[in-house]
Amino acid sequence: MSSPPFRATGALEIPDEHTCDVAERLARTIEQLEAFRIIATTVGSDADIESVLQLISDKTTQLMRAERTTLYLIETDRSGSPCLNSIISEGTGPIRLAIGQGIAGTVAQRRERLNIKDVYKSPFFDRTVDQRTGFVTRSCLCAPIFNIQRELIAVVQVINKTHGHFTPDDEELLTSIGAQIGVSLTQHRFTMSLLHKNVELTEAQEKLRRRNDELDMLYSLEREVAAAPDLPSLMTQALTRCVRAFQVSLAAAVVIDGAQNRLFVSKKSSNSDEICTEDKLMVRRPNFLSAVIRQGDCLKLTTREIETLPEQTARGFGTALRALLIAPFVHENTSFGALIFGSTSPNPDIFSPSDAKYAALFASHIAPLVATHIDREAQEKLRRLTAIGQMMSSLLHDMKTPLANISGYVELLVTQQDPERRAQFAQIVDRQVDTLRNMSAEILQFASGQSAILQRPTSLHDILAEACALLHAEAERRHIELSCDERFRGTLICDADKIQRVLVNLVKNALEAIDQHGHVLISTYADDAHVYIAVQDDGPGIPPAIARTLFDAFVTSGKRGGTGLGLSIVRKIVEEHGAEITWHPVEPHGTAFVIAFPVQS
Repeated sequence: MSSPPFRATGALEIPDEHTCDVAERLARTIEQLEAFRIIATTVGSDADIESVLQLISDKTTQLMRAERTTLYLIETDRSGSPCLNSIISEGTGPIRLAIGQGIAGTVAQRRERLNIKDVYKSPFFDRTVDQRTGFVTRSCLCAPIFNIQRELIAVVQVINKTHGHFTPDDEELLTSIGAQIGVSLTQHRFTMSLLHKNVELTEAQEKLRRRNDELDMLYSLEREVAAAPDLPSLMTQALTRCVRAFQVSLAAAVVIDGAQNRLFVSKKSSNSDEICTEDKLMVRRPNFLSAVIRQGDCLKLTTREIETLPEQTARGFGTALRALLIAPFVHENTSFGALIFGSTSPNPDIFSPSDAKYAALFASHIAPLVATHIDREAQEKLRRLTAIGQMMSSLLHDMKTPLANISGYVELLVTQQDPERRAQFAQIVDRQVDTLRNMSAEILQFASGQSAILQRPTSLHDILAEACALLHAEAERRHIELSCDERFRGTLICDADKIQRVLVNLVKNALEAIDQHGHVLISTYADDAHVYIAVQDDGPGIPPAIARTLFDAFVTSGKRGGTGLGLSIVRKIVEEHGAEITWHPVEPHGTAFVIAFPVQS
């Protein structure tokens, strides 16, 4: 075998082909370093991301001796899933791939590079782009790009080596390029983030300065009006503050409260700096005021817009005004009134745009407080109406018994010949009328804020005797035995009429539960701490379905015409006496209700 030719180079002889290979490698390394320098310089400038990516793509194509380079960035789609998006894609337009789709998607999924000599024999190749553009892809080298935290941020794909196919050296070169691209992208994103944050910081500082000015202006207003006990007090304080802050002749507020238009007006006294406020109903709102409330926008009006403004304001506010600044009260997207500033100055430009802004701020800070007071007043009215309604339900329920007794004893009076029995029946009727009268008086007592309980020492025996007398006829009609076991016959401090109502309710419930043939026992007893009244029957007992809610209003079971109010009323009266009512089943069947009155020393 003959030896290869050598060329003399001083003291060392090197084969010619090696000399060419070293020179080519050196030239390519210099070319690579120059490309990296240009990329780094561009990244360090304020160039946009498209320019940076275009430069990286061009330099990669040049270094890799390829026909095209596509750079995919990792982004998220509309569903929030990661995807690949080719912001720069030479000759094809933007390409969007799912993770795992195509060669680039597979590289992103596996996080490792792929070198494919014939893409049409690869199961990963997606022919869609070639079919759409007419471009023919032969070979492909694709590599993932990571940031310093080893997070996947991009995929670089070079297509069609100009001579042959991509070699292992090309793979290492693309890995180096990918590392530089990763650094460049991270640096550019960081630089852009800093620029954006600086802009945002400057804007935030300006907003903060303006906000501080507004807060200083509003702080004293909120401090004064927040503790107002009611709406008139709130409006007096707020409008007084508005007159002084805006140096106007008049400040007013219209508040829509249900079907009413409540008008609050504050203005300086004619002979002093004293500010007087009045609260009255506005019969009819002017059209311009209705428009502001309806549209929810701030409005400035002068005699240039409305020639009759002085006449209208004189009728509405009691002062002829030549300029108005109106800011609506808006809370939770609802307009329910307006804040009004009025001036008697002939200057049509008396209110500036800055005044309009501050007026809107005043209104926006007062509006939630006004809405709260309106709601509080409405809730108080509703609470009182509800309480009166509940009391009326209670009274109407309990009136059924005395009315039935009156009806029954009146019938007996008609047929009774014995004068003593007639007198006895008349006394019972008179007593039941008194009971009805007392029940009716409870509504008036409640409305005037007086206690509905009149407690005084009463013979417990007398209460039981009268209750039994009222219930005896119904018990006989049902063939039910009604008896008393009075082991305690002392004095009980209570409202006798109401405790009698409690007993009547409990015994009537027992009679209705038994219906026919049974026994109801009323017993009294005491210990050192309590006096007890118990009503026990041998009826079917309390149904399990209503056992837990037995004392709640409108709970009933199986009673024809029952309202479910009886036991609710019983518990209310017992608790008003500071006592407690409980119940328990008895054997073999039946129910016992026990009321425990604390012994008062």
